[in-house]
Amino acid sequence: MTVRAQPLILFGGTFDPIHRAHVRAALAVSRALGEAPVHLLPNAVPPHRPQPSADGAQRLAMVRHACAGYPQLIADDWELRRPDGAPSFTLATLKHFRRHIGRRPLVFVVGADSFANLDRWHRWREYAALCHLAVVPRPGAAPAPLRVQRAFPAANAALLRRRPAGRRLMLARPVLDVAATEIRRALAAGGPCPQLPAAVLAHIRRHGLYNDPAKADHSVHAHNEAP
Repeated sequence: MTVRAQPLILFGGTFDPIHRAHVRAALAVSRALGEAPVHLLPNAVPPHRPQPSADGAQRLAMVRHACAGYPQLIADDWELRRPDGAPSFTLATLKHFRRHIGRRPLVFVVGADSFANLDRWHRWREYAALCHLAVVPRPGAAPAPLRVQRAFPAANAALLRRRPAGRRLMLARPVLDVAATEIRRALAAGGPCPQLPAAVLAHIRRHGLYNDPAKADHSVHAHNEAP
């Protein structure tokens, strides 16, 4: 079945904190798909990972600051509002949005490193019936296994816009080359953080976030899910 509706794009992560590379990636995917809206969803309980340094309300506030001035970027608190307190498995998020948008194209943004490990995610084979993938390059990312590549055949943006799910768009840029761990270390040391949008940095300074060096070193990646 061919659909001709503007895609809805989902970009999930801890956003602890959200940084300029996140914003550039979201804008690039939106632009590739005809200025389609991008919902940035802070995780509530990342599965099988250390919990974020900042709480959900603070991370959502930072995402809202980062989205300000970009009408195509939307800070979305759906995962934070889930009443069951369950881990933020991607499958539940995809099913939620699929129910609400019908046959409209649904696109989920992942870094190339996450795409290479997609077969370790919770019930990943079900994703192809729910969404497309937009894969953003990341330094040093290994190629995805063939079973993952075959589950999401490569396609151009025009094809993604004509089908509801099941294809993969590989972006050439921007490169996700910013590490949140390094940002938290710099913040804990009181150093400059050019990787952060000015409004996000101002919010962090105003609320005294990321001041504890002991909490700066945990490494959390968006939706990294073991079965």
